[in-house]
Amino acid sequence: MTPAKLRWGLIFIQVGILILLRNFEVLNDNFWFEMAVLSPVVLIAVGVEKIFTKTKLQFISYLTSIALFIGGFSIAFLAGAGGMDENFFSETTYIKDFDPSIKKLSAELRFNNTDLTIRDSGSDLIYGKFDEFTRKPEINYEIQDDQAKISLISRKHNYLAGAVKIDLDEPQDWYLRFSEDIPIDLECYGDENDIHLNLSTTQVENLKLKSDDAKIYIKLGDLSPLLKASIEGEDSRVRLRLPVNIGVRISGDDYGSYLKRLGLIETDSGFINKYYDSADVKADIELDERLGSFSLDYF
Repeated sequence: MTPAKLRWGLIFIQVGILILLRNFEVLNDNFWFEMAVLSPVVLIAVGVEKIFTKTKLQFISYLTSIALFIGGFSIAFLAGAGGMDENFFSETTYIKDFDPSIKKLSAELRFNNTDLTIRDSGSDLIYGKFDEFTRKPEINYEIQDDQAKISLISRKHNYLAGAVKIDLDEPQDWYLRFSEDIPIDLECYGDENDIHLNLSTTQVENLKLKSDDAKIYIKLGDLSPLLKASIEGEDSRVRLRLPVNIGVRISGDDYGSYLKRLGLIETDSGFINKYYDSADVKADIELDERLGSFSLDYF
């Protein structure tokens, strides 16, 4: 048997097995994408095979085919494992039903270059929708006593290294919604993305947002007596909306002139509005001095 016959035989066997595994949903479609990007490796292996064919080192020609066979399955299981919920080519959802025993939720979102939208609250504890052609996040959820913790972390591009990005001009890649009935601490970390956070109907107690060179819209409500927010991001453009009747304190010396024009009063601890000392609901906002722009308005 020649090295070429072995190579073609193993390729046909491998493709057949992978199609069966995909049809039975043991693997999702992600591995096809990864294998296509790495297809030049096949050309290199064939070149090595041809060099050593009919020489004293012909066994190397056979080893290249075996290495391709093993490597192909390794890539397929690394990229395609995890079920159809992680399929790059389809829209998926994640739902965690409301649990009345949970008194507080902590959420950590690390979405890299993915766009993020949180719009309104809902009856579920957590609801997430992730667009097609979006790398689905790694989700970890746990309960400790009466507190729930969830982290959604953008998966690394295993072999693509971010080289391929498909943009369908959709309004968001991740869409999330949290319960309207329990307080939440929310941390968001991204980079170079569009972030739309309508949290006016969510009981946010602590918000930490960090994303460089991003377009950020934040709308906060009056459902928590004291809301603390930290907004960071070099060259990011931030628009913040707050309820008109709450107390507001903003820390950030670089925005003093602008905040004074809006009617805020300078104090040792920041700039406050006229309601701050007497308001039942207060928002303490800390701004990064590296922001590209910042605007504040009320609703």
